[in-house]
Parts: sequence; C-alpha cells; structure tokens
Amino acid sequence: MTGSPDTDRCIAGETELVDIIRQHAELSGHAYKTPGHWAYPTPFHLLLALARRFTAVPSPHDLVGMPDRLCYSNAANYALAHRGQGLVYAEGFALTHAGLDFHLPHAWCVRPDGTVLDPTWDDAPGRAYVGVPVADPLMWPVDGGGLFADFGRTLPLLRDGFPEAAIANVGRPLPLTGLPSLP
Repeated sequence: MTGSPDTDRCIAGETELVDIIRQHAELSGHAYKTPGHWAYPTPFHLLLALARRFTAVPSPHDLVGMPDRLCYSNAANYALAHRGQGLVYAEGFALTHAGLDFHLPHAWCVRPDGTVLDPTWDDAPGRAYVGVPVADPLMWPVDGGGLFADFGRTLPLLRDGFPEAAIANVGRPLPLTGLPSLP
C-alpha cells in the first residue's frame, strides 16, 4: 500500500540516501586504516549505526532562510535559539529536492515529532533527510564545520563513539537490510 505521492517520493529518497551512505561505507572501509579498537572505521559506518530518517514538511511561514553553505552553524544556532520548542541539531545527508536527486552532507533541526525544520533550505515535501539527531547542545557546531565534516570533531566520534545520552530519540530507524556489518 502506498501513501501520497510526496510520501512515496520521500521514502524513495530516504532509501536512496541510505544506499549512498552504505556504498560509501563499503568503499571507504577498504581505504581507511583505522585502529581496530575504534568505535567506527569511517563517518559512514557511524551514520549507518546511529542515523535516523526524518520527515520533511513545509517550512513555517515565519521562518526566514539563513545563509546558504552554512548549514552546520545555521542548524546549530537555530536549534540552540529554539531549544524550548524541543528542537535538536541533526547532521547527515539530505536529498536537495525531489526530482533533482542530488545528495549532500547537510545539517538541519528536528522537532520532537521527527519532522524537519531546515533553517538553510526550505523544507519542501519530497526532500529526504537521513542523519544523527544530537541531543547534547554542547556538541552542536555553532561555529560551523559540522560533526562529520570537521576532522577535529569527527576523529573523537570515530575513536570513542558518541557520549552516552548524546543521541536524541527522534525520527525513524534505518532499515536493517543491506547494511554492511561493522568490523
């Protein structure tokens, strides 16, 4: 049984993003030589282990888009300013727009119900978001750089994993089929 065309496109987009992350994990797993005691060999393995899927909904009319190409600091600062509404920072991959099928590393905010509030892009239905929802505001990259795009932030996460209770329990789990096993 299928839902609306927007829902079907979103689910197809999420599936595509998970497949892309899986492919990156498989390819980079052979190229990276990380110590065996590390929590994750690559950022892609970390995403596959911890990421969730989020639902794109139209942006609120009063949301004024923040500067392009600054998604990490945009999302972190917006989530910080709206913590009282239960927003958390999330980072991973997003599909730019239904029909374009272009995936990018990206950051956004997540509401308690698992829907996306993206201060950088307009949240058009049909977009897809797969990433890690981070509950700990001290980890949010308010100065930019991202958790998985900034080597200084990524290295400790790969080595040690996320601190206990740092991951928010929002969004939908990734499908377990077709995921590469962790070393």
